[in-house]
Amino acid sequence: MAAATFARKSSLQAALRYRVPWRSIMVHGASVLIILWIVLPFSWVVLTSLMTEAESLSVPPHWIPDYITFDNYLAFLNPDMLGTQRLVGGGAALGAGRAMLNSAIVGLSVAVLNMIIGSLVGYAFARLNFRGSSTLMLIYLATRMVPALAIMVSLYLIFQTLGLLDTLLGLILAYLTFTIPYSVWIMASFFRAIPRDLEDAARVDRCNWINMVMRVLLPVATPGLIACAMFAFMSSWGEFLYALLFTSTLNSKTMPIIIAGFVTDVNTSPVLMNAGGVLAVLPPLVLALIFQRLIVSGITAGAVKG
Repeated sequence: MAAATFARKSSLQAALRYRVPWRSIMVHGASVLIILWIVLPFSWVVLTSLMTEAESLSVPPHWIPDYITFDNYLAFLNPDMLGTQRLVGGGAALGAGRAMLNSAIVGLSVAVLNMIIGSLVGYAFARLNFRGSSTLMLIYLATRMVPALAIMVSLYLIFQTLGLLDTLLGLILAYLTFTIPYSVWIMASFFRAIPRDLEDAARVDRCNWINMVMRVLLPVATPGLIACAMFAFMSSWGEFLYALLFTSTLNSKTMPIIIAGFVTDVNTSPVLMNAGGVLAVLPPLVLALIFQRLIVSGITAGAVKG
């Protein structure tokens, strides 16, 4: 009898001690929903790009293609293979090759300029004590909060006066307006985290300022430079609004504009549009996978130590 009572008390105490981990369940559930929110649309884009035109427009729609084909990618890269797709929105692929080249030129130029300007200005904020430096940094960061529509008309009039409309140089300058402030902030925080002893040691070795920056500081600040370059490249590679406003011919149009061109007044080519979307995602995705460790270390070092 006593043993049975003790067993019941033990089981009751164990039940009271056990609590349903609602917090953990909610966190994991929210994580799953966020992953599905991101993965499912991109999965649909990839799978649709592997379908034929007729299959993508079938009713009811289906996710998995009955027959996987890569003709959409080949037609996107080689417009001579378009055939009848020219008549149903596929004509935009005629400028795909030039658009990819334009996007690469603009993205790489913006990335390189962000590394150069961001490192120089960031070093000035980190090492030079001048009046109003904190206020000026806040002004730099505040420009990131200004909507693109607020300065679009001004930029258009300036570029029109300078003859920069429908040019790659105009796009590069437009993208620098919203990428430079972030690069300056990251590099200033990163340089503040670098001990001054390194600079003192370089001066003892009779190293001038340029050599000190090039041979001592920049190698240490490589993660920050990579983070700035990747942010600038991704921001300019997929930007749509400025590219739509400031470009009008194939000489300067970028990938987002060409992909949007698959939606016409007559018809839409979803398979070619999605194939172009997948190809547009690949360059930044590959770069992010290659430099992910440097990107994470650059952002965290600049944010935490700075």
